[in-house]
Amino acid sequence: MDSLGLVVHDEQAFLSKVVKRGTEDGILTRDRGDEILRLSVAMANKYVLQKEIDFRSEAELSKVQEAILKLVGIGLEIKSRGSIDDGVKLLMDISPVELFRLAHTRIDNLRLRWKQLLTNHNIQIVVSSDEYDCLSDMTCHLLSRMSIFTDRELYTIKSATLSDELFNSLGILEYYEAETERYEFILALKNILPFGLLNKTPSVSAENISEVDSIREAIINTLIVSEFNDSESPISVTIEQIQFFLGSLNWDSELDVFPDELEASVIEVIHELAHGLTERQATLLTKEVIRSAQRLVETIIREWDTVNSSDGMVFFKRWVRMLIVEDPQGHVDRILSSDRPLDEFEFESILERLIRLPRAEGEILAEKIPWSHLRSDQIVRLFHDARDYQQLFANQVDTDFLDTEELIDFIESLDANTLNILFPKIKHSVNRLEFRLEQLEILTALHQDKIESLLRYCGPPVDLDKNKILSEFKDAGLRIKKALFNSCVDSDIFQYLFEEAWAINPDFVKKEAKSIPGSEIGQLLFSASGKSMPEIMDSGSVGANLKFSSKQLNSFFNSLPITKKRAAVKFFRNLN
Repeated sequence: MDSLGLVVHDEQAFLSKVVKRGTEDGILTRDRGDEILRLSVAMANKYVLQKEIDFRSEAELSKVQEAILKLVGIGLEIKSRGSIDDGVKLLMDISPVELFRLAHTRIDNLRLRWKQLLTNHNIQIVVSSDEYDCLSDMTCHLLSRMSIFTDRELYTIKSATLSDELFNSLGILEYYEAETERYEFILALKNILPFGLLNKTPSVSAENISEVDSIREAIINTLIVSEFNDSESPISVTIEQIQFFLGSLNWDSELDVFPDELEASVIEVIHELAHGLTERQATLLTKEVIRSAQRLVETIIREWDTVNSSDGMVFFKRWVRMLIVEDPQGHVDRILSSDRPLDEFEFESILERLIRLPRAEGEILAEKIPWSHLRSDQIVRLFHDARDYQQLFANQVDTDFLDTEELIDFIESLDANTLNILFPKIKHSVNRLEFRLEQLEILTALHQDKIESLLRYCGPPVDLDKNKILSEFKDAGLRIKKALFNSCVDSDIFQYLFEEAWAINPDFVKKEAKSIPGSEIGQLLFSASGKSMPEIMDSGSVGANLKFSSKQLNSFFNSLPITKKRAAVKFFRNLN
């Protein structure tokens, strides 16, 4: 019997015990052992063909033979009802093929039941067409995926393949059968729990429902809290009822189950839901309700600071994940009235609602946006995604909270009219920021009429010194030339940069000067001259003229339109 013992691993506890007892008693002979091995090999060969396993792999073939013997052992344990003595007799009298089929059939049935768990597990939440039009894409997605199972349960069901190799004992098989029975009952809860009432409660919003961690547990928890409060609506609770519930019980961290005062409510919920159920189903229901109540109590004790927060928004958001909470104020209105920074979900809720609303209603909402509670990246996204409201936003937004990268993204999102409105604010923000050459180049590429004017308030790139600026300008393309020329206008470097630019291409300098208004042309000439005063000359009927010490600067001045020449003369006279 040595050969049989070699393939009966310790994990096959029952079969190992039967083989050991049969061998010690002299009942299980070598011939019978060899016969069992021969039949198991034959079954393994057939198994390999049916499952299309690579028969060239010795490792795969060895695994198959081990799996066959495991199932034979499970079949033997089923047939003998766990009796070692009966198992020895059965192993001598019954073909291993019959034992294998007994176990394999039961496992196949289990696998079929397991797969059917996901055929109809979603909860349908019906909302009015008007409400649906205002729901965010995120909320619609969450509602469409809402399941009677929790995320963890869904992951378990989807990830467990229940392959034959998994089952090395009857205990493992019975465990998964028990789990399957529990999950099948959870599916039945779709028809037992009053989900249909959710669609008849106007004070319960779809956004709130989509936030619950588990819709099944939320309904059960709500039924318990509603019963405790003796409230009119069994499937929704108000903030005041939750606060009364919290304040009426002793939340001792040493609780084994839950407060005694809560027990009556739990029992009443079980009685209400158990009408018409079989005894077995009622037992499963009792376990499910008690388990949910225990998890609720554990959460309250573990997260007391949050579930009992004095911050109304924090309080609401924590409880809306555990119960079906009434929200008469409305999801977005409640967010808007909160005196705290908006998190990502709250911001997305406002943005999505704004985009979906008709224009007239959208303008009302836009006026209520709490700008002081938005992060700088949220401000940028608001302008980018709600472009139709940009000019309305422009009167309310403060751009000084944006850093350099955010300001560039912000400017990029603006249409021409909004940029004109916001230009004074943006100019002020630009003055306090520092720009690298790469960032100046990005600004130059935006192709807005105001961009070149804005560049003149940026200052020279902070990542280049004077020599590098001149070197970069000399070899750069047109975009970087424009970025450097305009950003350096009001700096000490500009005198040298102007001379370099004029020497390379006078037409480039003249073209850039066209975007400079007359009120600023004097400052450009002053910087280009190294902040030295030109000679102011009277030119008779033509008017005064300027004479600089630099020939290049004189040539440039002479190329200017008469209005800009007069503006420059006025600028220098005022300096005297």
